[in-house]
Amino acid sequence: MEILKDLGIQWRVMCVNAAGFLLLLWLLRKFAFGPIGEILAERESEIEQNLSEAEEQREAAAREKQALESELSRLDQKAQEVISQAREEAAQQRAAIVRKAREESERLVAEGHEQVARAEQEARQQLRAETAQIAAELSAQALKQSLDEERQAGLVDAFIEDLRQRIEGGGRE
Repeated sequence: MEILKDLGIQWRVMCVNAAGFLLLLWLLRKFAFGPIGEILAERESEIEQNLSEAEEQREAAAREKQALESELSRLDQKAQEVISQAREEAAQQRAAIVRKAREESERLVAEGHEQVARAEQEARQQLRAETAQIAAELSAQALKQSLDEERQAGLVDAFIEDLRQRIEGGGRE
């Protein structure tokens, strides 16, 4: 205590100051630090909750993004399948159209050949009939007349000329 006296410190004043300081600390703790601590604790809890919610939202967004990318990939694959199928169907339709056109052209060519063959056969028959008729007419004329050689040669020449004209004129008389 002598040290305190040498320093000019009174121990009673010091005790009163210490008691006042302790009382001040107790009052601050009760009325200031307590509510401020609670506010800080609430704020800390709120921040942690917000961080937790933000993390959950980030994870949900990542899952949603992954799901959307997966769906987009699936849709791209489906679109490629649809395009591939459409191309295949178009190729099949094209082949069917080409095949039908080829069959139709072959049918028309065959019909044309048949018509030409019939027309040729009809022309030959008509030519034979006309030739037979001319020959019969000449025979009838030859029987009716007594012919000399010069007259016979003229009739044969006339027959041949008449036949040639009928052939060149398509046998239309």
